[in-house]
Amino acid sequence: MLSFAEGEVTRLRREFKLVLEEETALALCGRLSRELGGHLPPPTRIVSVYFDRPGCPLASRALRTPDDCLKVRTKEYSPDLGAGGVQRVVLEVKRERHGLTQKRRVWVPRTELGRVMRGGGASLLPLFAGGSLVPVLAVTYKRHVYQATEAWRVTVDRDIGFHTITPELALSQLALTAERLGPPHSRDGRVVVEVKHLGHELPEWLASLNPGGAPAYSKFAEGMARVHAFASDGAAGG
Repeated sequence: MLSFAEGEVTRLRREFKLVLEEETALALCGRLSRELGGHLPPPTRIVSVYFDRPGCPLASRALRTPDDCLKVRTKEYSPDLGAGGVQRVVLEVKRERHGLTQKRRVWVPRTELGRVMRGGGASLLPLFAGGSLVPVLAVTYKRHVYQATEAWRVTVDRDIGFHTITPELALSQLALTAERLGPPHSRDGRVVVEVKHLGHELPEWLASLNPGGAPAYSKFAEGMARVHAFASDGAAGG
């Protein structure tokens, strides 16, 4: 099993998403495992926090035009195999436009996260200049990653939970875990599969799963709709 988490397929890629029931997902995972010689990758627990500006323009855009949107988030992994004993988070700016995804990722120590998000990270990612971004949603999930080459990767996400989040928790110097977040506001029992690739290198059977059209699922959009009753017109109620 190879790891290319920081490779080209992460930085610039095409992708499509599937939302499956568990039985269908198990069959797909079986096929993916056979592609890797019978290997079943161990799961990773992920906590992701999405940030937005006052008025939530990024959430509005993700709901209104899912094929042309921008997401700003942090991610923490358990286990974090590259941490070297230091609690850290990865800052991500993810742009999705008509099936093409581009990411900028910067790892920072947990102890530096508050300073970076308050505007001290402009030299890392210019979007953080001004310190106007605030946490609006936390998402927890369990991920299996299937990857044999640099050309494509498939991620399978289960046990998705959507949480309210405070700045105190999001920017704490302590690692953010599902236990610290507490029970989710809402759970999604479906399985979200993302197929990420660099072009036409996909096996034919995998390429045939592409539903085409707009992205089938967005944790950001789904979570904002569930936790904040956020609608496609940008209005939040209740």
